[in-house]
Amino acid sequence: MRLSNLLAALSLVSIAYAAVTNKGPSKRPPGHHGPWPPAVCNPKAKGPHLEAQQKAAFVDYTYLLTVKHDILTAYNRWVPGQYINHNPFAESGREFAIAFLKPYHDDPNFITTNVTSFAGGGYGFIHLKLFFPDQPNPVVSMDYFRFEGTCIVEHWDVGAEITGDEPNPIAYF
Repeated sequence: MRLSNLLAALSLVSIAYAAVTNKGPSKRPPGHHGPWPPAVCNPKAKGPHLEAQQKAAFVDYTYLLTVKHDILTAYNRWVPGQYINHNPFAESGREFAIAFLKPYHDDPNFITTNVTSFAGGGYGFIHLKLFFPDQPNPVVSMDYFRFEGTCIVEHWDVGAEITGDEPNPIAYF
């Protein structure tokens, strides 16, 4: 049961990393008019600069989650509507995700490391290591997101507990 709870958490953590530093979100991407980051994403965004806008959105989303631990701003800005979650231990919907994630991100002992992320072609991808305060072993997660316009609307993931007994010395990272 604990592992299923961890996997549900992984499904909802939706974490990426904005860069190796704490510099924050990138400057306004090409084709975006108005302030950056916006107050809310645009699900109808399109055009030749959409991929650059999605990449910038993913950087900001990641920064808000992994550096600022600001779940509400991350979801209000980048997941304002529909959120389809394919994890078997989680419900779809942004409100479920927010309610589940907030306690973890409010805890200073919840840590993410080894974070790699990228976005392109209408999708974002994150690979990371998570340390949950109530669990003895860290967890590795791979999260995959789909965009509509500049909004995150869908999520898939897979996770595994890192026991330290893996026969491969470079397992997971």
